[in-house]
Amino acid sequence: MIQPTIEILALKKGFLRAAAEPIHALVRIVSPEQPVNATPATRAPLDLVLVIDRSGSMSGAPLKAALESASRIIRGLRDDDRVAVVTFDSQVDVVQPLVHPTDRAGLVQRVQSVRSGGSTALFDGWEAGMRQLQGQVSKERIARVILLSDGQANHGLTDEPAIFGHVSQAAAAGITTSTVGLGQGFNEKLMTGMARAGEGAANFGQTADDLDEAFEEQFAILSNAYLRQVRVDIQGGSDVQARILGDFLEEGRATSRKLGTLPWASSLVAVVELKVGPAARADSLLAVNFSAVTKEGEPVTFGPALLALPELDLGAFSVLPPDPHVAAAVTEAIIAEKLEQIEELIRSRLIKDAKDNLAALAARGDLTDWVKQKVAYLQRLLEEDEVMAMKEIRYGRRNMTMSTKAMHLDDFIEFAGPEVQMHRAVYHRKKTIAGQNTRRQTPPPAQPGPGANPPQP
Repeated sequence: MIQPTIEILALKKGFLRAAAEPIHALVRIVSPEQPVNATPATRAPLDLVLVIDRSGSMSGAPLKAALESASRIIRGLRDDDRVAVVTFDSQVDVVQPLVHPTDRAGLVQRVQSVRSGGSTALFDGWEAGMRQLQGQVSKERIARVILLSDGQANHGLTDEPAIFGHVSQAAAAGITTSTVGLGQGFNEKLMTGMARAGEGAANFGQTADDLDEAFEEQFAILSNAYLRQVRVDIQGGSDVQARILGDFLEEGRATSRKLGTLPWASSLVAVVELKVGPAARADSLLAVNFSAVTKEGEPVTFGPALLALPELDLGAFSVLPPDPHVAAAVTEAIIAEKLEQIEELIRSRLIKDAKDNLAALAARGDLTDWVKQKVAYLQRLLEEDEVMAMKEIRYGRRNMTMSTKAMHLDDFIEFAGPEVQMHRAVYHRKKTIAGQNTRRQTPPPAQPGPGANPPQP
């Protein structure tokens, strides 16, 4: 296979030994451009299971959005794809076992006839969907469960860590899971946790139109996959403490992180914080390794890559300019951690403290235009709807640290049209309002870049 590139890009091209403040670096694994003489890429056939929550809490607009989204996906499938549909409340029904979509209209009609009622056996529904794919996993096809739910599990297995464990085991066996949160009452911690454990995508919205872009991004990544199950592992050098920024409360001082699927001509990134002690070696401040699985299912490793920087005195270090591209990524990761803390304040009903913390973020001078608009929107939303503010914070901050990034550093920062950033493919979209289609956001989003595909009808 064509080898990826590993980059460790320091915020400043030097370091202070035993400094009070940590230093930061951007770690990237960059996939190559697809060879020009290669056969034009077509995505592998999908084995897709749509698991739809029909419980009483989904009645009305959430169920309508779920059924319409499922119908749009079914209509957009290719003949060599396969699809299954599972619905659940306190009971689970297999509306359609895994089959090629030869009768799309008939399947859509059955999906649209689903009605709400009962409790939410969320794990049982997911498990029934996953079982549709057991024994069907192959290197030539993509196996994925998409769970559409309000995520309020209250029947059967409800313990979140236990659910995450089952989802992670399925992902290790080649069956990944994505989640779509619907309505206002869904459990964002459960839904994002399942997607992370399942090596899939986590999205939310109010209408099927809001979800079009989410599925567009998801299928774009699946269609252009270069490596799957990418994981980064870091280790600080002698007398250097290292951790990956993001999800501080959930993961603590993390030195390993799942980054997901890496498409062609793109990158996956992590921001690393280093605390350099007096005995640190300048030639080995940080070691970085990546592991992954190829499209053919073969495990691969890349690295180690080492970070070496010259030691500077205070005067030289203080006037050393930061790399603006790295600075933008570092700021987003730091803001993501602070938003996680604000989310927990809201969850603990410490609303005044949450508002004060958001105001402090808004006053920072290092925010990119996109982050400024994101923070300003969260301030307004927290005044109006605390529940939706928690959801927007969770999904928005994950986009700051976990999303697929552009191949070229110049495309990391979008100052013109910050509502949406797109480069080459739709999986680089960045939105101010995570739960809304860009067409619903003002000002109007920028026009799609080259290679972007319209959503399926």
